[in-house]
Amino acid sequence: MDDFLRRIQLIKDISIQLPVSKIDFTKKFKDNVDESDLGYEPFEMLKSSNNEYKGNILNNNFELKKRRKFFDTNYSFAKVKGELKEENNTLDVKLEINAFGKRMIAFFAFAFIFYLIFFTGAIFSASETNVPFFILPFLLVHMCFMLGIPYFVMRRSVKRMIYDLERDLHYWVTKN
Repeated sequence: MDDFLRRIQLIKDISIQLPVSKIDFTKKFKDNVDESDLGYEPFEMLKSSNNEYKGNILNNNFELKKRRKFFDTNYSFAKVKGELKEENNTLDVKLEINAFGKRMIAFFAFAFIFYLIFFTGAIFSASETNVPFFILPFLLVHMCFMLGIPYFVMRRSVKRMIYDLERDLHYWVTKN
């Protein structure tokens, strides 16, 4: 499944090298990321914080995602898993950015069953009654929009997270 998600660009792997030690990066990570287990928080938007990210860091691994805000149009589905490796005063950060959550599996399964029922119903009822022909193309176009829009939103979320994370990690390292 991960290979398929990589091919359709809903999971991306990147590597960033930072001129900082692992200890300093861990300290800066804790200063700029709110501690969280990244579970579902229904009232996350009501919490006040200056930090843009929430997540956790343990030894050589960390997880983070963008904090949701009121009136934020940038849908942030992407979740980041990172691995830290220090070599010669540089820190190699390997990141896996994944926008396809477990909730999306349920959405796509429900949508597939929904459209399967409607397509079969339209085909079988067309032979018995005078159902207009435009129903099948309409359902096909509707299905493309209902499945395509979430795909493109998740894909944009991955691209946006890559951009924001590269920028923010370098900013964390260079600011005092």
